[in-house]
Amino acid sequence: MRLKKLVVKNFKSLRTCEVELGKFNVLVGPNASGKTNLIEAFKLLRKIYFENDTNPFLEWWGYNNVVWGRKEELLIAVGMLFDVDRYDVYFETTFTGTGGSFRILREVLEVRGYLRIEKEGRTLRVFHDAEFIKRALPKLKTVKTPKGLTEAYDYFVKLDTEELLYLEAQLPPDYAGETLLSWPWIALSWPWRALVTSDETYETAYIITQTKDGKPILPLISPMVQDEWGPTPLALELGGLLRKTMLSTLVLRQVYVQNVKEPKFSRKETTLSEDASNLVPLLYNIWLREGRLPDEIVNPLSMAFPHSRVFFQLTEDGRVMMKVFEGDLELAPPGISDGFYKTLAILTAAYLKPPLLVIDEIENSLHPETLELILDVLRESESQVIITTHSPVVIDMTEPSDLILVDKVGGESRFMRVKDPEKIKKFLNEKGITLSEGWLYGSLINSDEQ
Repeated sequence: MRLKKLVVKNFKSLRTCEVELGKFNVLVGPNASGKTNLIEAFKLLRKIYFENDTNPFLEWWGYNNVVWGRKEELLIAVGMLFDVDRYDVYFETTFTGTGGSFRILREVLEVRGYLRIEKEGRTLRVFHDAEFIKRALPKLKTVKTPKGLTEAYDYFVKLDTEELLYLEAQLPPDYAGETLLSWPWIALSWPWRALVTSDETYETAYIITQTKDGKPILPLISPMVQDEWGPTPLALELGGLLRKTMLSTLVLRQVYVQNVKEPKFSRKETTLSEDASNLVPLLYNIWLREGRLPDEIVNPLSMAFPHSRVFFQLTEDGRVMMKVFEGDLELAPPGISDGFYKTLAILTAAYLKPPLLVIDEIENSLHPETLELILDVLRESESQVIITTHSPVVIDMTEPSDLILVDKVGGESRFMRVKDPEKIKKFLNEKGITLSEGWLYGSLINSDEQ
């Protein structure tokens, strides 16, 4: 599952922003161009959907400070297009915070070319693609209805193509606040449930969505995919997949090294905080579990800092302190460089293998040789990576195809990829300038090769 495109509307300087994303993405632009605003869009989603923050705009001192042009009458929307087993899956959420009241107004969950689900308050709408329905309905004849699932079969037999193109239902009052990211699953603890049968080839699923008390809501027809348990309807996987991806997205920014250096009480840590303040307890947990730090961290760390070893020690009051040995010389936290901690934080983030790893201003505190090593690690990691920079050093270590150029025009951030990377390489070579010089002098945007 990979994020192909991010769409943001009316959030800070991102008035109408569409960013195409690959496996490795480097956002480059001057200060205040809007790079960090894009990263904060991920942070805002996390506050809304996983921290269940009743006032997710408080960090920015109110909705008026995050909405475009401070126009509180505008709505903010964030959309994400994913590749899920070669299906284009789109999720969009639209919300407001006007008057100090946060509300999700509309959500969309779509498998493009197959079905689209919309929720506004208590209203639930389902749209099926006409061509998909024409292919799917005849397969009902091959359905084998296990005991207890004849209801689903009988329900669909009575429907025709036109009836399935657009359906609408009103949800019970207590469902007005439910999100599509908890979309139907069989688990009784979830607010949505589903009754499912499929054709004999397990290509198409016929679903009756239900409330948790078993009352039918709307029918769905969905393609099926393989998960670890076998064939399953894609429509029933979407909420869980999106929740897992967004919940596991790791954002690393504003690393406050002085705080990282302070001994911390040992506690169970499974992910890295945004400022890396829990780096030492997290590494200590890994060290206890594995008996050592893993090679994915140790090997590149020793290349960047030769002859260095990491050691953990508990203080008298039970806090964890990290020490570093350079050869036989023991270094206490005050004697360990900021670059060492920053490198260790990024390597730890990559080791955790989040589906999406986002790093703001990666160049801070890092030597160019260390940067080159870290960029290589990130390119080879299992995670999809987004980093921001305004460093010429980072740009010159990046392929033109991985660059996303960021600029601000009339207060609005613009994001643009290099259209023809090979032609740009040839152009820069002919002019005798580096990639960073081409960016600084505007050649990447203004040349005829673009």
